Amino acid sequence: MYSTFLRPYEQDCDCRCPAHRGQPRLTYNDSNCHCLITCATQPLTLLAPEVGGALFLNFHGTLWFVSAPEPGHWDWRHATPVDVGHRLLATAIAIADALHSSSIELQRFRHH
Repeated sequence: MYSTFLRPYEQDCDCRCPAHRGQPRLTYNDSNCHCLITCATQPLTLLAPEVGGALFLNFHGTLWFVSAPEPGHWDWRHATPVDVGHRLLATAIAIADALHSSSIELQRFRHH
């Protein structure tokens, strides 16, 4: 039997989040979201304790940042794209490129 790979935004939430459980998640800054960083809907993510959070690509390939006020808790209502004015903008291109490249390389494994 073959399994079909679904992109994160095509999957349903599997982490018991009251806002998204059993549903797709296309909004990453929902004030009611309690999704885990390991939720099926969460795109490829780089944990970045050096800056107090995590960086990930959304379904459009835009780099986003979500802070972690304490370990294992994510401040989704204040998640934001890393763009003009963001404190991580200087490194955003390198990080986004690394995440894009990693995602492409990892997709090779789904066929093995």
